[in-house]
Amino acid sequence: MKKIIAVCLLSAVFCSSVAAAGLDDLVLITEEYPPFNFSLDGVRQGIATDALIEMLAAAGSLKSHKDVASIPWARGYQIALRTPNVLLYSMTRTEAREKLFKWVGPIVPADIVLLEKKSRRLKISDLQQLNEPNMRIGVVLDDVGEQLLKEHQISDKHIFPLNKGIYLAKMLKEDRIDLAAYDQLVLFWQLKQLGENPKDYAPVYTLDESGYYYALSLGTSDRLVEKLQKELDRIKATGRLDAIIKSYLQ
Repeated sequence: MKKIIAVCLLSAVFCSSVAAAGLDDLVLITEEYPPFNFSLDGVRQGIATDALIEMLAAAGSLKSHKDVASIPWARGYQIALRTPNVLLYSMTRTEAREKLFKWVGPIVPADIVLLEKKSRRLKISDLQQLNEPNMRIGVVLDDVGEQLLKEHQISDKHIFPLNKGIYLAKMLKEDRIDLAAYDQLVLFWQLKQLGENPKDYAPVYTLDESGYYYALSLGTSDRLVEKLQKELDRIKATGRLDAIIKSYLQ
């Protein structure tokens, strides 16, 4: 089944790149990153997903939740880097990524932190402490957390890359890592799904404060990017985005 999904996704990417693309030709890719984007009963949903489908519909697209592919972040990231007419979300906008994509957003704020289990009582005042012997930091492969650690010259021997955020939360819960470099709200959500009390965990260092965006590959028409930005601005101004956010966080 996974091979069939991969073939269908690549076929969609190829078709979108050889034609004069409109909104309905965009290939929509996300990952499991609740509450912003995740799957329930095989259907993609979440804050960023619901907002995107409303934006597309208002702009005249026939795309729906079922047209969104959910794959591991690293794979989706590489597809978006190399192929035109791909929309990947939810992505933190950083200086290192700025010229690699076209951007629509911000959707919601992003707080990328180093999260610990409170019982460990770690104190991080300088990121170079992460290079101390036996330190273990979990990340999602190609996610902003990993990229920020590498920008600060944290040795690979201390970085443990995983494919999904839920694996990161599980390793933190089981004390298999000391810290997780990831979005704070998403980690709290994942830990709660694992039966943990988020109050037992706390950020010890903030790596980045920015926002989540829809990232479009460089080969995507500026006209489409501008149209999506206009619709995002509209649902913000009308309060519709706030309503979507509240529906997931209550």
